[in-house]
Amino acid sequence: MKKFLLLAALSALVATACKHDPVVSLEPDPCTSSLSYAVDIFPIVDASCNYAGCHNGAYDTYEGIEPKLFSGKLVDRVFHRMNDPVLRMPPGSTAYPYVQKEMLTQTELDLIQCWVNQGYPR
Repeated sequence: MKKFLLLAALSALVATACKHDPVVSLEPDPCTSSLSYAVDIFPIVDASCNYAGCHNGAYDTYEGIEPKLFSGKLVDRVFHRMNDPVLRMPPGSTAYPYVQKEMLTQTELDLIQCWVNQGYPR
C-alpha cells in the first residue's frame, strides 16, 4: 500500500512539475526592439513589392511609402484584405501572374505589425 501511495504521489508530481514553466522562444521578439523602415521593413518590401510590374522601386525610400502609411492603405492591403487575392499585398499570382512572392510569412507580418504599432519609424 505504501508503494502504491508513493507511486501515485510521484506520478502527480511529475505530471504537474512543468505546468507553470515559461515558454522559451529561440526567436527574439521583434516588438521588444526599435524597428525602422530602412533596416527591418524595406527588405520585406523590396522582396515582395518593389519589382517591375508591381511598385517598381516606388518604395525604395521612406518618403516613397509614407503616403500609404498615414492614409491607412498599407495596413488595409497587408492585414485587412489578406484573404483577397486581388487586393492584398502582395497580390496572388492568379490575379497578377508576374508576382514574385505569393504571400508574406507570419514572421514578416508580425514584424510589419510591430513596426505599425511603433508608429512607422524611419
